[in-house]
Amino acid sequence: MSIAKALSNAVTGLAATSRGTETVAANIANVMTPGYARREMSLSAQSLGGQSGGVRIDGVNRIVNTALLSEARLSYAARSGSSDLAAFFNMVENAVGLPGETSAISTALTQFETALIDAASRPDEDLRLLKVVEAAESLTDRLQQASRTVQDARTAADISIDTQITALQSGLEKVAKLNKQIAGFSSSGQDISSLHDERQAVIDSISDIVPLRVVSRDAGRVSVFTAEGAVLLDGLTPAQLSFTPAGQFTADMTLGTAGVGGIVFNGDEISGSGLRLFEGGSLSAAFAIRDSHAPQIQAELDSLAYDIYHRFADPATDPSLAPGQPGLFTDAGTIAAPLPSLGFAARISINATVTPAGGDIWRLRAGINAAGPGPVGDASLLDGMSRALKAVHALPPGGHLSGRHDASGFFAKLESQIAGRRISAEADATLHETRAVSLSERLMADGVDTDSEMQRLLQYEQAYAANARVIQAIDEMMNTILRV
Repeated sequence: MSIAKALSNAVTGLAATSRGTETVAANIANVMTPGYARREMSLSAQSLGGQSGGVRIDGVNRIVNTALLSEARLSYAARSGSSDLAAFFNMVENAVGLPGETSAISTALTQFETALIDAASRPDEDLRLLKVVEAAESLTDRLQQASRTVQDARTAADISIDTQITALQSGLEKVAKLNKQIAGFSSSGQDISSLHDERQAVIDSISDIVPLRVVSRDAGRVSVFTAEGAVLLDGLTPAQLSFTPAGQFTADMTLGTAGVGGIVFNGDEISGSGLRLFEGGSLSAAFAIRDSHAPQIQAELDSLAYDIYHRFADPATDPSLAPGQPGLFTDAGTIAAPLPSLGFAARISINATVTPAGGDIWRLRAGINAAGPGPVGDASLLDGMSRALKAVHALPPGGHLSGRHDASGFFAKLESQIAGRRISAEADATLHETRAVSLSERLMADGVDTDSEMQRLLQYEQAYAANARVIQAIDEMMNTILRV
């Protein structure tokens, strides 16, 4: 080998080790950077005139397990959606309470029953009658509070949908912009690894909202689809998504009523079953809370409140009532409409005729519409109220709680159903969390390994020293020749 070829080999070797060292440094520096993919330098033998001419740097490759990355993104979306649902059911359970808890609705019912029994033992004492009124008001307050919690959850879900749609649209526009930059720089031969990293990080950031599938296209571009097939980005133009929030929700606001809409997707509004195209992430969970889960719980609360209203509006319980008149409980002071009476749990209240502020407390003993206080020792109405709570029957048509129960049985059924949903949602969230963590760990293991990078750095240092020694030897040879 001639001195010139040896020198050429050593120089290309120094260039390769220098570039390799930069690659290792970048890997170690970005080990925790979101979207960063490990780099590996690709080398090949360089030929000059059919003979070896050192090494050629073919490029720096991003090492990405696309199949694993795709599965991880799907798991992130599932984790996000299931976590939001679990949080919702946990909040509702806290509002409704569990048997034995002081803040539970069933506890308020028990206290009301106890107050009735206590008042029946001494119907002449106004203080005991007053405690019945206070216990009844506490019961209605708990039902109203639970209803407000459900509607506040719907409002929060509606706001969340708006926020997520905005983030999704912004993310898609960023991906489209990066697609254009990558396609433009690819033809110039520049290193565009950092642009690929940035694009991956953007896609990862919106994968919690909707489960995404990413398909590679020519010139380094990618297309983005939902897991169910909706085209979010194909080429350089993203889909146009928008949403108009409805504001504060009330029980009578259901899907299809004014202001309660779906996603506007490329000019067409999709809602209800059409949202299956976006199924699986936090966006679909927010729609499910707003349009399905929360209205179902509201309907169950309404049925519970109507059962209480119906038991005390029966003339068999209070003979002073005419058929259809409200008894101890009212719909905001009026007669309650038949089930389904949307939002009745938020409006149930005590009949003003028995409150000290606006009526006569003796009506608890004599009757809501009684002409006078009657005998002070007559406990028949109070006993009748206690029996009404213990009567076993089914809800009227339109109710959302099945079976035949007494009042406490319906309360227990609601608490059991909500607790069951919470347990199921938390189990689902735990399952998806475990899968997401497992896939995330596999991605990390497939990414930058600092031990391997340090070993590679030592190899580059050795190669650098060997090439430098060759150049030093050539320098010594040339100096010797020149001195001869």
